[in-house]
Amino acid sequence: MTATLPVSVDELPMSLADHLDGSYLDLDRRPLLAVLDTSCVRTGLHFQIKNGSPPKSVTSARDGLVRLYMEYDTLVETGKRLPRFARQFGVSVAELTRVLNEDWLPHINVVSIPPSWREIDSRALAVRKRDADDYPAAALAALLSPCILLTRNVKDFGALGVGALSQGVSGVVAAAKVEDGQARVRAVALIPALPIQAAGATVKWALQRFGSATWLAIGLLVAGGVYLYLDQAPERRERIKKVAAGIGTHLLEQYAAATAEVRQARAELVACLVPEPVYRSPASAMLRELALSYESLSAQQLAELIKPELRPAVADLRAQLRANDKTLFAQVRRGGFVLGRRYELPYLEM
Repeated sequence: MTATLPVSVDELPMSLADHLDGSYLDLDRRPLLAVLDTSCVRTGLHFQIKNGSPPKSVTSARDGLVRLYMEYDTLVETGKRLPRFARQFGVSVAELTRVLNEDWLPHINVVSIPPSWREIDSRALAVRKRDADDYPAAALAALLSPCILLTRNVKDFGALGVGALSQGVSGVVAAAKVEDGQARVRAVALIPALPIQAAGATVKWALQRFGSATWLAIGLLVAGGVYLYLDQAPERRERIKKVAAGIGTHLLEQYAAATAEVRQARAELVACLVPEPVYRSPASAMLRELALSYESLSAQQLAELIKPELRPAVADLRAQLRANDKTLFAQVRRGGFVLGRRYELPYLEM
């Protein structure tokens, strides 16, 4: 059977339009996807040689904040440029190779996009017109978008929305702010629940040990607390209410500040992303679902994740997965595939 999965966005009917309405970014899905270009590799290597530690893009991939992808041809180009980078940095090619193999490549998923798939998104074709060497990374970013494109090449990647030298790294920083802000929101929201949770655990233990008599004891404690409060002098009761109100007000202020920080960080992240295509192709939907998955997927599992209007036949998905095994996909279990595979520079032909 011949699979018919790759479809150009220009061939999709208008009924499949997925217009930009603010929700298309799907920012709550993790991990955040990022595509690495040679120009950013050079900058990152220089940073690491100078400071002794990997750049933010690599450490974020190591920590699971972002999932880094790199087109195989881009990796080949990087390998060919290592002698030039070594001369510029004043180190040996062997040292740069070691840094890449030990600190970078274990956290990068390398994919080889078939030629016909590269042509699906017109934005990638616009990049190809400017520089053929940037075409592979552009095609990958377009297919995975919305995503971060880690490049400093503003001139050639303009069709993908790159407008600043630090846009990619700023996107990674903004993603970290979103994660930190969301953690703070959850922490503030959890504070009022902690005493309840603690009480719940105590009640459960007491029920197991003392049986139904526990509820009588709880009732007496609550009644006693109410009685003690009512038995206080009016001035003391007012002080208790003020303290309780102050705690509640402080928590509300903390919650509002945290949510405002998350909104601001999300806005910064949106500004740094390669926007998703106006029309999502079936091939793009397939790659993006695989890229976002935390586990390997079979053709059937993948089909269930793709929107119905973009969903190819399971047989077509299975054919594409098998046809591109070890290049675009990697079969890590019987019938279970992930997007990309690991490489080391010694395997490259240079």
